[in-house]
Amino acid sequence: MSVGTSPQGLTIPWAILRSLRRLRDAKRRGGCAVGCAFERTDDSRLPWSTNGAYGGWGGHGYHGTQTDSDRRPVIFVHGNQRDACDWEAHAEFFLQRGYAGDDLWAISFKEGTSSHESMAEQLDAFIGEIQAQTGKKTVDVVGHSLGVTGLRYWLVSRSRFEWVNTFVGLAGANHGTVLCTWCSDAGINGGPYSSSEFLRADYETIPNHPLSVLNINETPGDIEYYTLRGTDDNLFWRCQDSPILDGATNVLLETDHDGVRADQTAMERIYQWVSGSHPYNAQDQTALPK
Repeated sequence: MSVGTSPQGLTIPWAILRSLRRLRDAKRRGGCAVGCAFERTDDSRLPWSTNGAYGGWGGHGYHGTQTDSDRRPVIFVHGNQRDACDWEAHAEFFLQRGYAGDDLWAISFKEGTSSHESMAEQLDAFIGEIQAQTGKKTVDVVGHSLGVTGLRYWLVSRSRFEWVNTFVGLAGANHGTVLCTWCSDAGINGGPYSSSEFLRADYETIPNHPLSVLNINETPGDIEYYTLRGTDDNLFWRCQDSPILDGATNVLLETDHDGVRADQTAMERIYQWVSGSHPYNAQDQTALPK
């Protein structure tokens, strides 16, 4: 399903132009929304060395919890020009509800805007290490924006369907965006815009386009798929249904692109889908580790 229309002859809304400026500003900060002190490939918050391949956080040492847990590890994957800091509030939310440190992990890709092949390579190494650290063969994955198609590409290109139980995609350009078509056609395809050709909305008109290949089966494997998308997400100008996956549970929230990840309602949905329990079940409430 191609959802895009050509931007030729259309006026690009100011909201789209502001989004482009935010991408440029994020690049100047190294892709960290909170401006933290950690470099992208800093592995000091992980219990193994990445040798400069990627960064991130996770594990009982980082979160200060016990090691024992019967839950599946949850891997959080950031979007374009962001990093693992996007998911700190989610970790706190999960820790308050009985998750342990070895259950919660977030990757920072080596580059703020990585190619899909590069994301797949880093995800394969990252999740493989988590399996080795925790002894758990199956994980849950939560991706936002570019991280959604990055996770989907990893699953298909590496045939890792048996590794994943639950897939949560937040505001992912699963059927491309008109903005990416416009950027690609205009030659804006470097830095924060380097994924434009992969995520163009008219991908079905291009023979053997990688997004067409990815969408032959939108929800492959024995995996539970969920998506969230926002009513006010400027990224999906003229293609609001792009995040929907055929075969998934698809939910629309009254929020914007970042709100699909960070709003309280979004966190509640993510927790419920991943854990299989209500986020305010009193039996799951615990004090945060000291």
